[in-house]
Parts: sequence; C-alpha cells; structure tokens
Amino acid sequence: MRYLPTAPAEDRALLDAIGVQRAEDLLVGIPAPLRLHRELDLPDHGSEQEVLAQMQALADMNMQFSARFLGAGAYDHFVPSAIDQMISRQEWFTAYTPYQPEISQGTLQHIFEYQTLTCDLTGLEVGNASLYDGGTACVEAALMAVRVQKKRNTILVSQGLHPHYQEVLCTNITPHEGLKLVVLNLKDGVTDLEDLKAKLGPDVAAVMVGYPNFLGCVEDLKAIGELTHAAGALLVSVTQEAFALGWFEAPGRLGADMACGEAMSFGNHLNFGGPYLGFIAVKDTHKREIPGRVVGQTRDLDGKTGYVLTLTAREQHIRRDKATSNICSNQGLVTLRANIFLQLAGPDGLQGLAAQNAAKAQYLRERLLELPDFTAPFEAPFFNEFVTVYQGDMASLQAECAEAGILPGLDLSPYAPALKNHILWCATELNSREQIEHLVEVLARVPSRVG
Repeated sequence: MRYLPTAPAEDRALLDAIGVQRAEDLLVGIPAPLRLHRELDLPDHGSEQEVLAQMQALADMNMQFSARFLGAGAYDHFVPSAIDQMISRQEWFTAYTPYQPEISQGTLQHIFEYQTLTCDLTGLEVGNASLYDGGTACVEAALMAVRVQKKRNTILVSQGLHPHYQEVLCTNITPHEGLKLVVLNLKDGVTDLEDLKAKLGPDVAAVMVGYPNFLGCVEDLKAIGELTHAAGALLVSVTQEAFALGWFEAPGRLGADMACGEAMSFGNHLNFGGPYLGFIAVKDTHKREIPGRVVGQTRDLDGKTGYVLTLTAREQHIRRDKATSNICSNQGLVTLRANIFLQLAGPDGLQGLAAQNAAKAQYLRERLLELPDFTAPFEAPFFNEFVTVYQGDMASLQAECAEAGILPGLDLSPYAPALKNHILWCATELNSREQIEHLVEVLARVPSRVG
C-alpha cells in the first residue's frame, strides 16, 4: 500500500496503547544534545491526491532523455511487463530469511532456479544468491580466493576492471592485515600479458579481469588463464554487463575458476541506481567456501521434491565474528526478476537479444568514426560498449546532446589522465537506428575543434 493516512484520533489511540503522551516521549533514551528539537523540514501531510501531485512535480524536475547511450555498469534494457505481473504471485512471498523451508518453498525454488541459470551462463558448477552488486561480488570472490589458496595473500586486479569495483575492493580488502591488491597495466585496452607474467608470483592467490572490461574490450581469458594457472593462482572473471554472457563463450569454459559480476540487466530497471544484483559462480571443488546463500534440491519422506538452504553454517547469517562472509541480506526480489526474465527469454531469446546489442553497438561505432573528430583508440573485440577519442569540445558535445534529449556516452577523463578526451559509448536493444542517426546529426553540429 503506497499511502497510509492516519487521523489524529488514530494517532492518539496508538500512543495510549503503548502508554505515552506524545510521540516525542519515545525518544527519551537519546541524549538531549543529540535530538533535533524541531519539526523536520518536510511538507505537511496531505491527501493521497495532494501527495501524488507533489511527487509528480518533483519527478518532473528530472531531465527526460529520448535516447540513452550511457552504460558503464548500468544498462538500459527492455523489461517485459509479464515480470511485474508474475512477481506479485503469492508463492513468492515469504519471511525475510527463508530459514524455515516448510513455509518458504516458493522463494527457495526460485533461488535454486536462479543458481542453476547462473551456472549455465558462466559454465561453472555452483552458484549462489544474495550478493549486493557487482562490486561486493568482486570482494567476496577475492576473499574466497584467499581462503581457498591458504598461504597466498595477493590479488592481481586488472586496470580494466570497473573503477567503482576497484574502489570497493580497496575499501574491503586493504583493512585485512597481510592482504594486498596489485594493479595490472593495460595495453591496447586489455590486460598487458607481459605485466601479468612479471607480477605473477608464489604469493598471488587470484587474478581478476573484466569480461568484457570497463572499456568494453574483451579480454583473452584463455591466455590469461594459462599464465595464471601455471603460477598456481586462480582466475576470476568479472562481468558488469550480464547480457554479454548470452553472446560470448562462458568464462568457466575458458579457464575461469570463478565468475562474478552484475546481473541487474536481467529483468530489472535502472531504478536510479539500485538495488542491483551481484552474482558469483565457482568450481565444485570450491563450493565449501562460497559466500551468501546456496539453495539445494532434496526429497522429503514422501519422495516429493523440496528445497532447503545448504552448505553454509548458520553463523554466516547470525554470528558476524564466526562467519565465512557477512553477506546475508537476500536480494530475493531482484533475483526473482532475473530468474523470470531468463526463463521467459530462454537460451535462444537471450542470444537473440545479445546479438541485437552487439549489432547496434557495431553500427553506432561505425557511424561515429565517420565523423571527423572521432577516432578509435582500441581494436579489441567488444560487446555493446566501446571507446572513442574525441578531439572536439566535450562540454559542447554534452550540451548539444542534452538539448536534443540525448544522454551521451561517459566522459572517461575523471578516471585516468590517459583517458582524457575518451568517451565510453553503449548501445542496447532499445537503441533504434533512428536514435543512432539522430545522435550522429547532433554530434555533427558540435564545434569541430577546441579553440
């Protein structure tokens, strides 16, 4: 229910029921200097009609775009209306945590199905649920690699990994005494294999690379895996655009020991930045160290199929100091949407959607490179994102696009000095040929060179 009005008489009844004179009396346990001592700076309460009108006025302040060419970890895909309808079915409703399988079979079943689909897409044997997003999935994979590798304490991280994921890794890994993160350099948009060879040593637990990476380039997982395994380390592939798994070879079949990343593209809206859906899948030999929730399929005394939480100890959820991982909140709704989307699409449907993404990105790149101020810094294969170097005025480009109702690609200048004048573009199945042609027309009007 989106609107919960209460009359003064109802408020009085609630206060009387709990034995206080006014709502402020509930705050007596908070020291007086820490209290606000005034009303919150919020509008007065109103009718449902008044509240909706005010919220609409706030929403109208947002800039509206008719076309979007921005990705970089948050992708605008078509979400079938069937998903919104199906998630409201009562079998999916359950308690916050599905400890009691007898009342949580719907939730446990859809998590089990989601895990199975994750394994299909990644080419690995065991998947889980309940990772917050791509960044925390990277953290859990890195910590898991250190646990599996015992005395090894170093994680090599490709510079091509999403910079936000790198920040989350630094925040969560560096406080662990003895653990180290070492960055691998890029060459022509992908991980420099010579730098990898030089930095692989007996202390390296794992190597983490994007697949595709932040610049849209596709890493050679097979070659990286061969070098990594020869040094006794594990290879972790990180995918920030899950649609790519419908187009490229599964990372597990190319040598990855773990695959993690972000799956919000499957059936979830952008939602102004979340909630998102981190995923992880691992080889069967590492399943005892996997974080989050794992649901297993079993049979009851009558031989009927049932589902239960398995592998993880209860400490993982309720005793922080004893837990393998402190990831515990269940991303159940986001997972359910991804599960329904993948089953509606099926293997052929997902591959078809991925093909549209790849084809439209190829066409967008071709059209942009026909403009005089755009060049291509990398020639590596890509999926639906790629980088161009722009010799014109970036501020003018952004202003012209905004005026035309177009959200352009990401200016990469803030991320590294070497990426000055670089733009990361993205195209999905939602970008029509007409939108791409309109973008090209707008960019052709931007002043050609910086004065």
